[in-house]
Amino acid sequence: MMVVMRFALLCSIVLVLPFASASSQTERQRDFRNVFEEIQQGFETATVSLFSSYFATQVQVNLKGEESGYFSSNHAYYILEKYLKARKVVSFEFTSVSEEAAVPYATGSAVFNHKGGRENAQVYVSLVQSEGRWQIAEINIY
Repeated sequence: MMVVMRFALLCSIVLVLPFASASSQTERQRDFRNVFEEIQQGFETATVSLFSSYFATQVQVNLKGEESGYFSSNHAYYILEKYLKARKVVSFEFTSVSEEAAVPYATGSAVFNHKGGRENAQVYVSLVQSEGRWQIAEINIY
């Protein structure tokens, strides 16, 4: 009888484990997709505060024609805020989100009005998981 119970327990674990893993993977994807949605909303409205809570302790920021390097989360906030205030966002959209990589990233395009003309830019944002939550590790606008 004990052998039958152990076998039944083992079978139930083997059958449930793949579903638990798939569910966990789906939650992981949903979590970082939510972060990318908030980043997109922040860029569309030029409101860095909509996504700045996701900044990692050190964020790599590379801005076309502006500052580039590794910055504290506070410094990254002010750099991006200054960048977006100097431009009027015409459009912004993430066109692809990588779900397969260990480090999720999104790429897209932006159009700004800047100094009397239009400026097109490509945008790349990557995330890392730290302390159980997704954080922005890198933002490139080029």
